[in-house]
Amino acid sequence: MKLKRPPQPLVFVYDGPTALCAAVCELYRLEPKAPSALCMWRGRYYLQVGAPLRGRRRVWRAGERWGQCLGARPVLYAFCGEHGREISRNAVAQLGGALVRQGGGGKKGEE
Repeated sequence: MKLKRPPQPLVFVYDGPTALCAAVCELYRLEPKAPSALCMWRGRYYLQVGAPLRGRRRVWRAGERWGQCLGARPVLYAFCGEHGREISRNAVAQLGGALVRQGGGGKKGEE
């Protein structure tokens, strides 16, 4: 069965930079080329991550380990990005890649 449209990206929300960095590191290890975007609105970080159907559950679990998965909510992310501050249009590759290369993040309990 072929989908008419690609699956909607998942949106995660994180309360602070430590949780965000840990989640992005873990997501980078799972899907380093995942399309993603990051913004900040009202003191919280919103991360949108595209995930193929075959890897969606793994991405959901990895991102939710450090924050909350809001599900497929691209309109909510667009609202937060418009009213908040856009940080990155490729957060998983940029931030996750830099943190993994540096050797930081990704272990629970380092907060």
